[in-house]
Amino acid sequence: MKAVLTFLRSRRYLAVIVFSLLQGCSLQQHQLNDLAQTLDNGNASQVLSEVAQREYPERDLAQYKLTLGLLRAVNGDFAGGIVELQAAKIEINQLQALSISENIGAVTVNETLRSYTSTASERMLLQQLLILSYLMEDDLDGARVEVLQMQELAKSLPEKGLSGLVSSSYYLGGLVYELGGETDNAMISYRQAYQVMQTSKLTIPTVLEDSLLLASKQLGLRSEHAKYVKEFGHDVKSPDRNKSQLVLVYWGGVVSAKQQRYLSVYVPSLGYNISLALPYYDNNYVKPVPWRFSVLGEPAETEIFDDVNLLARADLDAESADIYAAALARVIVKQTALHEVKKKDKDGLATLLLNITSMVSEMADVRSWNMLPASIQVQRVTLEPGTYYLQQPSINQGFSVTDIAPVMPVLAASALTNATASIRDNVAESAAETDNAFSLPQSNTELADTISSKTVAMTNITGVPVVVSGKPLLLKPGKTVLLFYSSAAKKAYYTLSP
Repeated sequence: MKAVLTFLRSRRYLAVIVFSLLQGCSLQQHQLNDLAQTLDNGNASQVLSEVAQREYPERDLAQYKLTLGLLRAVNGDFAGGIVELQAAKIEINQLQALSISENIGAVTVNETLRSYTSTASERMLLQQLLILSYLMEDDLDGARVEVLQMQELAKSLPEKGLSGLVSSSYYLGGLVYELGGETDNAMISYRQAYQVMQTSKLTIPTVLEDSLLLASKQLGLRSEHAKYVKEFGHDVKSPDRNKSQLVLVYWGGVVSAKQQRYLSVYVPSLGYNISLALPYYDNNYVKPVPWRFSVLGEPAETEIFDDVNLLARADLDAESADIYAAALARVIVKQTALHEVKKKDKDGLATLLLNITSMVSEMADVRSWNMLPASIQVQRVTLEPGTYYLQQPSINQGFSVTDIAPVMPVLAASALTNATASIRDNVAESAAETDNAFSLPQSNTELADTISSKTVAMTNITGVPVVVSGKPLLLKPGKTVLLFYSSAAKKAYYTLSP
């Protein structure tokens, strides 16, 4: 306490406060929160441009890299996303042991002077996004490394509560092992996803039930398989090697942001109430619902694995006791220093200044990876091998998988009238990609910054010209293809070598 009081009385205390205020920590976070909420409109490309141009304090490096990596990935730049996300992971790992100077700054001024290290669920979701990104880059080995690191990370999760219990990350881990022919390891990951959902008291998705049933059957785990059959009320057949599978991973919505509130607490040692600035999440948020799409004209929907809003609140609950204790200690230290200064302050100016700076500098840490999806959902579809096309949601229909090449009205430049045009396969293969809502980009391709002469210009019913990339999705017998759709960009991505 004596060392802290000495720090408070020194000029460095005022310098730290001025530095904190000039950085505009709270304002910057509110601006990021506002940007995040616009992702509901599917404008991830614009948000990426704005975030990439922003300056950020060094202590927010991990948060910045997480945000930039996510935005690059959902915009189709998976290689660039991997670079940013790996940098975020390195920064987070290095910051697990906080420095003395950061601790003093946080105790004496506010929590935002600590370097951002993320929450348990955010770290699990970081691993998930890396797994998805490596799979989109056709790098199964890279994805497997991230699964192993995720399993190691899971050992450090809080023993109580739901913090860090991200079932979809475990399920994707199982998928990676399944794609690599490691059925035994896939079974372990599927079990972990199942156990997480049981702990979280969530409804077990049919897609997870089927994965458990199939893996236990293939491994000859008769008693475990029989237990699942009884519990789930159905069994599965061995997969037809002449059929193909499409695994759809859907990231929908945007997670809600932390907010700040003040709590009045009586402190006996001071003899009066003090106000603590604490972070919180609003209890009212939109609960996730299955995402509807169509396959060959038949309706289908994804199944919910994770409510990320629920995970964010579980993370805060797990940290709330430490946050409260730190806030209480910080305000007591400030008030004690104020009393010490008041004893020697004849004209009251120093007391007034210290009192004002103490109140103004008291802010809750509301930083978070605030551009994560609100929910993560999965579905698996068995299809005949062949050529398929992905059609983005429009006013008239939702996202669809079809075996018919897209047909859209063309905007005639001269007469400005609509005519119907069909995209032929040979033209579609050379079509360029754009950032509009109807484009269908794939990974492992160069996102076109300029439109080639072979681009097929189209228009939707609003008369706004769009570019359709009709690159077909080729499904081969006995193969599984991963399809990733993010509502933040309103784009679907899939690997080019199923």
